[in-house]
Amino acid sequence: MKLKIKNSQAALLCAALLISGSWVASAQEADTNATTVAYWKLGAMNSIALSPSGNGILDLATNTGQGTIAGTAPGVPLSIQDLWFQGPLASNPTFTSVVPPSSMFNANNYFSAGPGSWDCGSDQYPSTSGSLVCDNITYGNNFNGPDFTWEMYFKSDTTNDPVTGLANQCLIFDHHQSAYAFLFLNSNTDDTNNIGSLVFWGWNVAVFGINCRITAAQNHGHRMDDGHWHYVACRFKTATETMDMLVVNDDGTSTETSTYITVPLNPGGSGSQGPVFIGCDENQNVPFDGLINQIRYSNASLPNSQLMVNASACNAPVFNNTASTNAVAVGADFNLSAAAWPVQVLGGPLQYQWQLNGANVAGQTNISLNLFPATLASAGTYTLVASTPCGGITATSAPAVVTVAQAIPVNRWSFEFTEAVTFPQATVDDVLVGTNHSAGYNLITFNDAPNPSGIGGNGGIGLTNIAPPSSMFIGGNTGGTNSFDPSFISAVNGVVLYPAGPDVFDFQGSFSLELFFKTYGDQSASGDMELICQGSDGGNTVRYSVVANQAAPGAVSFHINNYSVAPAGPSFEDTNAGIQSVTLANQNYADGNWHYMLAQYDANNNKITLAIANADGSGTNATTALPAGYGPLPGTFQGNLFMGRYRYPLNDGANTDPRTFIGAIDEVQVSSGLITPSTGQLGYVAGPPNITNISVAGNNVTLQFTGSPAAAASSYSLVGSPTVNGTYSVLGATVTSLGGGNFQATIAKSGAAEFYKIKD
Repeated sequence: MKLKIKNSQAALLCAALLISGSWVASAQEADTNATTVAYWKLGAMNSIALSPSGNGILDLATNTGQGTIAGTAPGVPLSIQDLWFQGPLASNPTFTSVVPPSSMFNANNYFSAGPGSWDCGSDQYPSTSGSLVCDNITYGNNFNGPDFTWEMYFKSDTTNDPVTGLANQCLIFDHHQSAYAFLFLNSNTDDTNNIGSLVFWGWNVAVFGINCRITAAQNHGHRMDDGHWHYVACRFKTATETMDMLVVNDDGTSTETSTYITVPLNPGGSGSQGPVFIGCDENQNVPFDGLINQIRYSNASLPNSQLMVNASACNAPVFNNTASTNAVAVGADFNLSAAAWPVQVLGGPLQYQWQLNGANVAGQTNISLNLFPATLASAGTYTLVASTPCGGITATSAPAVVTVAQAIPVNRWSFEFTEAVTFPQATVDDVLVGTNHSAGYNLITFNDAPNPSGIGGNGGIGLTNIAPPSSMFIGGNTGGTNSFDPSFISAVNGVVLYPAGPDVFDFQGSFSLELFFKTYGDQSASGDMELICQGSDGGNTVRYSVVANQAAPGAVSFHINNYSVAPAGPSFEDTNAGIQSVTLANQNYADGNWHYMLAQYDANNNKITLAIANADGSGTNATTALPAGYGPLPGTFQGNLFMGRYRYPLNDGANTDPRTFIGAIDEVQVSSGLITPSTGQLGYVAGPPNITNISVAGNNVTLQFTGSPAAAASSYSLVGSPTVNGTYSVLGATVTSLGGGNFQATIAKSGAAEFYKIKD
């Protein structure tokens, strides 16, 4: 047990003796760096006219770069941001002559330990009597970047104490009522690895509590509450969107860690930046038990050579990722990030360079690699090279092999049965489980309808024993025996959806939507009916959708949204001016017959297309060119994917817009990239015959191709030319039907180069 004794008379005498010395130090050690916003040496209490108590710590910064906010006191020099002692602490703060060793300070600058240190532990631990704070209303506050460096020397009053080692302790809290950046000792010690650790914490709205942490194990076995002096620099750099923390120990050892945070920290709006607290948090609940010598804040991410500390030694960067293989579709968004690897990159602040097959990728100098849209040339082996700014030490990550395919089916829902194994609700399984991903993207239900199947809660999921005819399928696919019946929730609240969470359907680049649909009789006069829609239930968030009857009775429209123009209202979001659409209105598609739909966003060619084929083999398609620079679509929106309906509420005031589809939907497949017959497309799309495969066996050449399911084999012929742009002539090939719109042409090898086409 530690016994702390306060002698008021002795403390006041010490303060009086140190005050005169501190003024001399102030004159000698004024920080003239243009990036220094505030520099506080906590060796003695000074007279601060603006402090309510009249006491505090002088700001030794001389630049005029301080920020201001509404309410800042007029007439205060912009080079002044003093600290105030407040509450009971104001009359009797405790100082000590114990200071960091001179070997810890940067020998190339004017920094030194000064005459003393503030014993925050004696004054505030374990009670919280008063505070040391920089008042933002009086001085203004720019302790919020966009680039910054916090520096501090500290020493715990205890030595690896088993009690205080489990207590969260705050060194810097920036800023009150609008969380920005904090520095904590022994945070989250429910994980024993964090005992004695230091964490630099920040908030960027997207993620609450992103951080850099250095544990005792990482710090050469030194706990940060071991009774020794430690220096810490917390840095944030907007250009690379990285947080970095450097710790230097009094024995000369050091450790650094960096983390990529995807978007900048959140500074808060004008007027919301509250005071900065030193030695405790904003609620005065987690005081630091130890000494604080000096603190500096700079509005730049400083290189090691400009820090207060002697940080000449460089730590080599370390990558602990393992080799991986990644698949991406042409036109898709392509991202690799070291931040997603099991262990953070160590050795920062670092410079980064991504390489493809050993050559630098132009412009890719952040911790994450972002390429949009992916092309066949994107395939290869990627590595990340990290280097330190001092010493030129480099490290190269394990390779990440990237393969590029024309399209990658993400899921397929066949609606053959429902179950309630994975979720308590009735569930329709993704039939691609085990092929393209390790976990199924199953559909679940929320509705008030009577349970049609007796499986699961929320009214179950309605199925019907009708299915599209096999002649509409290609590639050996079928519609099975059942399909989805959205009409079972037509008069009640309800949806069938893939819930928001993993953002697998939040495509930023090319994607394809496929499904078969059939209305119950002629529904062309029934108003909008949703086939598929991605976005959150409730409004203004439609990402993409396919709707029947919206543009015209019996028409089908495909909408896509990049949020370039804000929606006008809470309902009918996919009719707003900022959304691009393509429509097929050449016939009544709500006519009671089966139709196959293929909707695609082509990021490489900046267009969207919609194709619909009928059961008799006829069909059509349309294309809309998108505005220049339309893509990529926004990332990580994480909205729901709705099937056969647009919104959960049946009646929701002005937002009433359920758009229930009155009919059957079957074989829904969503793919990254542009699906083709050779990459897994389900149905036939009217148009020119498409060669899907060429093989040579013995003396024969065999070509497989798709055509109209209703066409006879005799309606197709094989033509050839010795050059790709030459004259094509009919060849004596044997053409046979393989069923379902799939055909085969066989011809004897000619012994010379030949280019082939299918003619209908």
